[in-house]
Amino acid sequence: MYLNKVFLDHHLDHPTHVRIVYEHVDFLMLIDIHDEKAWPYRVNLDEFESLSLEAVPDPILLATPEAGSKAEEIRDRAYRSVALLLTDYFALFDKKLRNQKIKSVLEATDESRLYVTRQLRRYWQRGLSPDALAPDYTKCGAPGQNRLAIRKTGSKRTVSHGEGLAITDEIASLFKLAIEGFYLVNNDVDLKGARTKANGFIRSKYPKIKKEDLPTYRQFRYYYNKHYAKPLVVQARTPSIEYAKDVTPSHSTSTTNNFGPGARYEIDATIADLHLVSGHDPDRIVGRPIVYKVKDVFSRMTVGLYVGLENPSWATASIALAHAFCDKVEYCRKFGVEITESDWPSIGTPATITADRGELLGKHGDILVNRFGITLSNTRAYRGDDKGIVEKSFHMMHVDILPYVKGKVEPVNGKKKAGKRTELSANLTLYDFTKMVIISEINRNTSTPLEGYDFESDMPADLAAIPVRLWHWGVKNRTGVLREVDPKFTHVNMLPHSKATISPSGICFKGMYYTCAEAVELGWFHKNRSVPRPKSIEVAYDPLNTNVLYVRPDNKFDSVWECTLQSRSRRYQDMSLVEAMSIQSEARSTYSEAQQEADYQAPDLQNELEMIAQVAEKRQKSSDLSNSSQRLSGIRNNRQQEKESERQKNRESAKPPKKKEAATVTSIHSGKQVEQGFDYPDLDDF
Repeated sequence: MYLNKVFLDHHLDHPTHVRIVYEHVDFLMLIDIHDEKAWPYRVNLDEFESLSLEAVPDPILLATPEAGSKAEEIRDRAYRSVALLLTDYFALFDKKLRNQKIKSVLEATDESRLYVTRQLRRYWQRGLSPDALAPDYTKCGAPGQNRLAIRKTGSKRTVSHGEGLAITDEIASLFKLAIEGFYLVNNDVDLKGARTKANGFIRSKYPKIKKEDLPTYRQFRYYYNKHYAKPLVVQARTPSIEYAKDVTPSHSTSTTNNFGPGARYEIDATIADLHLVSGHDPDRIVGRPIVYKVKDVFSRMTVGLYVGLENPSWATASIALAHAFCDKVEYCRKFGVEITESDWPSIGTPATITADRGELLGKHGDILVNRFGITLSNTRAYRGDDKGIVEKSFHMMHVDILPYVKGKVEPVNGKKKAGKRTELSANLTLYDFTKMVIISEINRNTSTPLEGYDFESDMPADLAAIPVRLWHWGVKNRTGVLREVDPKFTHVNMLPHSKATISPSGICFKGMYYTCAEAVELGWFHKNRSVPRPKSIEVAYDPLNTNVLYVRPDNKFDSVWECTLQSRSRRYQDMSLVEAMSIQSEARSTYSEAQQEADYQAPDLQNELEMIAQVAEKRQKSSDLSNSSQRLSGIRNNRQQEKESERQKNRESAKPPKKKEAATVTSIHSGKQVEQGFDYPDLDDF
């Protein structure tokens, strides 16, 4: 129990460390580990225990030499000489027997007696193992101390002229200034550029320095490698936000602190890498769609979606959350995808939602906290890795869909491929793309295993890392935090809200008119102003569906009037709000263009009318008019004569022109023919 242990002996004049090199029933053999001429000496066991020496950690730390190194060669040579002595280990503690064994080793090898005795002493003093004989190269040199030379060290130059410049403290300070003030703070500068900057500093300080005395790039690189560790350089040259997000090592995963389904949802949006066309007019390109995803951290399941053309905001984020809280069967059916509730089982509100700061502010954030009891967690600025699960899922969505579609954004410059605009090849509508996203997410939820999922210790080995299976297992075996909600009222309250005006034509929202039974009963649409009606009212609208509008008559959660689109706005039926706004914008543009044309032609019309009026005025002045009483009394007769004159003109203009040769007509009727007149009839006959 004492062999190879080190003790501190305080009984000597100078406290020293001793090592137990041999242990017997009655005695121990000890050696001073610091005395270069020490040999083992005997101490009875009772005497050793009575000394009460202090056991201390071994002060000699052994290092195993690298394979094939010079240190390994030196260690093996020394151990070969010592190994011959260790065949009869106990005899080494008797001086006479030890000398005899050393003599036999000298005869068998070419080593000197001093070398063999030194290696044996090292073997005992340093730990009774082959590595005890390895050289201590780590103690060579002067660690932490800079060596300053008056003249440049190293081999002499054979190609370039001059002897070079020694790196003194002054030159080193200029190197440091160039590295820290120019290289580390500018990611576009390489090490050669930093050396050029350092040479500029040297020339400014020493204007008469010769060109052959400037420090070489090798000297500068040596100083850099010696004084600047690679990890610190990377951290210094990388922006702090980018370093924290993309460079610094990760020590845990998102699943670690999320114990089950619904513990935490992550929500984020992206712009899809393809262009769409209008579902009502394939000639109209509507641009790139926005995709919102809500992901459950524990199971990695996509629990909510929004695919549309609205810009990322709290309004569109709330639609994705409403979808995450409610049943998905009816939503998928709208796009021709039939599923069961077990295929997409995520229903209910979670405990926590993590989102970008701007997306959960305002009224909807209050509803989430106060009505549903959800804790909101905002990510740090420019730290997409705070919700890395949902961020990664966007890439997987593009991997699934982009190989099969046209109009996708090319990575070269985002617009052209082979000289053509990629938008022109777009052929998917918003309906088509939404259906593709739904199919992709259902497949990943129910079939695709997750790579690198970190299982907890209590999760069974036969549980596949498929999101829907992880979800079902978590709901069954972990503490549930999901809470059921009313689908209709949750959907309406999570929709974006705005103001609508009321007039006899109906409830006007974004240029579209709606009606509902409650408003008709209250007489809001009566033309009689004696019936009171509000000028405006708060409404909830679905950006994906213009057919329905929800009136919020008060601030109660379950107070909702459902309105339908009137026939006067049938042009916008079955559209998304963006498509309707696009048509309205195009219609306004068309009207404005037509109005400009009308305004341009209006002066010509005005001139023509004025000329006609002037001609009539001149003609009237040149005529011989009777007195006023005669003119007024003859209006009825004058009207009749003018009417007969107009009728005669119409009869003459209605007669067919005379033909040069009349065709021979043979009557197929027998008997008396009735003569018919073909004169133009009077209008009074009707």
